[in-house]
Amino acid sequence: MTTIYTLQDGGTITATCASDFVTKLRESSRFDSECTDQEYMYHFADRYYDQTGNVVRADSPEHFLSDLITYRYVNVK
Repeated sequence: MTTIYTLQDGGTITATCASDFVTKLRESSRFDSECTDQEYMYHFADRYYDQTGNVVRADSPEHFLSDLITYRYVNVK
């Protein structure tokens, strides 16, 4: 099953699971698109914390996506 995620900036990502979401978010990013997914999550979480003060867990794609949804960076359609 695929899910459509709407990003805070208005972009959309269609993904089959949390890992697929992270890969597609990384590939579409201006920052760190050449990193591994794990490195990307850590870098994103650091930038997000600096900008918002919110802690995004980067230990797994599932936690990462869950936190982005909690902080309304991502909405599920």
